[in-house]
Amino acid sequence: MWGVVLRQRQEGEEALHTIFREAFRRRRGLSGPGHDCARVNPPTGAPLLVSTDQLVLGVHAEEDVSPGQLARKLLRRTLSDLAAAGAQPWAVTWTIAAPREKGQAWMKRLARAFLEEAENFGCSVIGGDISNSPAVVLTCTALGKEGRRRNPGRGGAKAGDWLCVTGRLGGAVQSGRHLKPEPRLTEGRALVQRYRAKAMMDLSDGLARDLPRLLEASEVGAQIELDALPLSRGLKHNHEGWQAAVGEGEDYELLVALRPGQAKRALQDPLLKRIGFHIIGEITAERGLRWLLDAKEYTLPLVGWGHDWNGS
Repeated sequence: MWGVVLRQRQEGEEALHTIFREAFRRRRGLSGPGHDCARVNPPTGAPLLVSTDQLVLGVHAEEDVSPGQLARKLLRRTLSDLAAAGAQPWAVTWTIAAPREKGQAWMKRLARAFLEEAENFGCSVIGGDISNSPAVVLTCTALGKEGRRRNPGRGGAKAGDWLCVTGRLGGAVQSGRHLKPEPRLTEGRALVQRYRAKAMMDLSDGLARDLPRLLEASEVGAQIELDALPLSRGLKHNHEGWQAAVGEGEDYELLVALRPGQAKRALQDPLLKRIGFHIIGEITAERGLRWLLDAKEYTLPLVGWGHDWNGS
């Protein structure tokens, strides 16, 4: 009996490995999935930027979402980190851990959706791992090519810089946008290469949680005009609307600090105007984050989305 179970597991895993190997051969002539290590030619003359992200079913996505939706969200949220660095996606690795009850058909749909999405974004899947697990846990590591101007990171903002965001904030979970976030890759490269971004990050946990991370890295403070926040459709400029915009998370828009002159130029860029580009505040020398309404400080209790390991 054990031999039968073992053979079934091996056959199921080998079927997935075959999908990965065939996809790799279509894209590059070097060695990737199917070997202990991938052998690839990194892009010449450009540093590689690397980011890893994780997706846990029941935490980052609802239990009833399809394997295709899981695959797309995993890849897109990882590539969003490359967008925040102004990088061009080049290659990814990923891991799948899932209960046996999911079955081979579910696993194959997951794998094919991930490979298709990777091809859509122009990056090769060069390796990964597969395992049984009590829960569905997926990870992705993305490698991207840095442009002529280096990744600004989060630590370069200075007093007097303007804070800007792409797109609109809030309502991502309710609308379902969180299952197919749009990594702002082209916009991120433009903000670094054309407008010399001083500091930049993507908004995954909400402005109220993410902005303080940029401020801490840059050792500065900020003031945000609540009326300047670009709210998603259905949200109003009131207390509840602002709470949703800064606290819900899953927006995957870009938050960037620019010199005022560069910010004014960026506002006129057709690429950025197409998705929306908004000045929402200013970097201050005084540490801390202040929300302003009609030039007066305003209290917002929500702190954004985050994991919690506090026991009861």
